[in-house]
Amino acid sequence: MNLLHVLYGAGGMAGLLLLVYLVYALFRAEEF
Repeated sequence: MNLLHVLYGAGGMAGLLLLVYLVYALFRAEEF
């Protein structure tokens, strides 16, 4: 049972998704 690894993976994926969303929002803001 490697709970720390699962939490780290979930946190990393959430952080990556948030970063991509932030860049996308910034790109859209620049467009309009």
